[in-house]
Amino acid sequence: MKETDVIIVGLGPTGATLAGLLGQRGLSVTVFDRLPDLFPLPRAAGLDHEVMRIAQELQVADRLAAHIAPYRPSEYRGMQGQLIKRLDAAPPPHRLGWAPNYVFEQPAFERILRARLAELPNVHVATSAEVREVGQDDQHAWADVVLPGDAEPTRHVARWLIACDGGSSPVRKRLGLTLEDLGFDEPWLVVDAIVSEAKLAELPQTQVQYCEAERPCTYVVGVGRHRRWEIMLLPGDSLSSDFPDEQLWPLLERWLKPGEAQIWRAAAYRFHGLVANQWRRDRILLAGDAAHMTPPFMAQGMVQGMRDALNLAWKLDDVHRGRASHRLLDSYQAERRPQVVATTRVAMELGRVICERDPERARERDARLLAEQGGQVSTRFRQDMIPGIADGLIETATPGAGSIVPQPLVRDGERFVRLDDVSGRGVRLVAIEALRPDEVRAARQALAPLGGTLVVLTNEMSADVPADGVPVIHAAEDVPVMAPWLAKLERRFALVRPDHCVYGTAASLDEALTLIARLQQSFQEGF
Repeated sequence: MKETDVIIVGLGPTGATLAGLLGQRGLSVTVFDRLPDLFPLPRAAGLDHEVMRIAQELQVADRLAAHIAPYRPSEYRGMQGQLIKRLDAAPPPHRLGWAPNYVFEQPAFERILRARLAELPNVHVATSAEVREVGQDDQHAWADVVLPGDAEPTRHVARWLIACDGGSSPVRKRLGLTLEDLGFDEPWLVVDAIVSEAKLAELPQTQVQYCEAERPCTYVVGVGRHRRWEIMLLPGDSLSSDFPDEQLWPLLERWLKPGEAQIWRAAAYRFHGLVANQWRRDRILLAGDAAHMTPPFMAQGMVQGMRDALNLAWKLDDVHRGRASHRLLDSYQAERRPQVVATTRVAMELGRVICERDPERARERDARLLAEQGGQVSTRFRQDMIPGIADGLIETATPGAGSIVPQPLVRDGERFVRLDDVSGRGVRLVAIEALRPDEVRAARQALAPLGGTLVVLTNEMSADVPADGVPVIHAAEDVPVMAPWLAKLERRFALVRPDHCVYGTAASLDEALTLIARLQQSFQEGF
């Protein structure tokens, strides 16, 4: 037998991200993937500021710069080609420290994640690995794995096993865990193409949702010359994962002729809204597509899995270190499943706007959407449509609980840096005004059992790590985002979890100290 702290089955974006987050925290991780290398073609097309914040934590955000681009506005065009709906990203200052939405090159993104794992000596990756069986007892989870050159499987043992093995998840099926169908099942063709320079100027310069009953479709401006088309398939169309050329080019003739672009990928998919009913069975947990599948109409499919990884990583770490009871892991499904369902339903509603096939109902839709906007299309910010955590390990009675805490740029000498890079990513108590020395001592004392940090937003930058090990960070915002956010909530303090989720907010230090005590109690007793 070979032992490790955590076994991860699957090395897609969710599995690689979770491995990196755990590895940086010092846990030993073994990842098994059935493929010899990463999947070389794009699947996801969009990511958001939450993913970039995770990339920042993994120290790879700068490496991604050449492989991402701003996500352009989405224009919904009705039956007569008229604008009926418009989505865009919120303008600066960026609340989480990054632009709200990006397009990206998935193979490059995954290659960068894997390169980061190779830099972590406590993370071991095995490809071309066949996981034959998984199981567990009171103390361990295990996987029987056949590696290249092995005649028989070797048993690998860990404290926890995380299944990140995709929508068809063999681990989920072996455990007998079922999926809830949220009521969306549509066949679509996804075409990725590298368009010639001469042709680019003739194509739309922004994302377009063609809400046409004859054949709904989507057009996405990718990075560089990459363009994507998502086209609804009708009865009689091929459903092959390798879509035939003789059917492909007639579907693209509205935009492209052969020779004007190189087809990168053309594959038929079924867009689903599915979510696992149970995400954890004792020491085995699901994450990413193994736990949920989301239609692509909000570019949230991969993002959902990255949220899983961040939510789960800090909890596994605190349980592993004895800082929290294993019951802390019960909050994973309690938090993420409702958030996934709510986000998926938003994507499904947008999909239903696009997918209407009845011409009369489509015309009624166009008129209704315009009437709801007073006859003139207004822009809605995409991130306002993404729900936060509504239940679980949060103080729901306090305003802002369950949302993502802002990340301002703060002054560091002659330059500005993102706050996470100064404050760290553990439990943080953020105050938006100066504290007296006795208040600082009280806050540090309360934060010590949680390994926390006190962050005070003032007019100057300093850092102090006293003997008790509780850092005190004084930071000055460049363009204020944290202070206005808390002021709007009529609060002075925010208690923040390691995944940047706001545990609760407080109007006074006494209230903040009570929040810290409740969080510590939840760590020990379960949420």
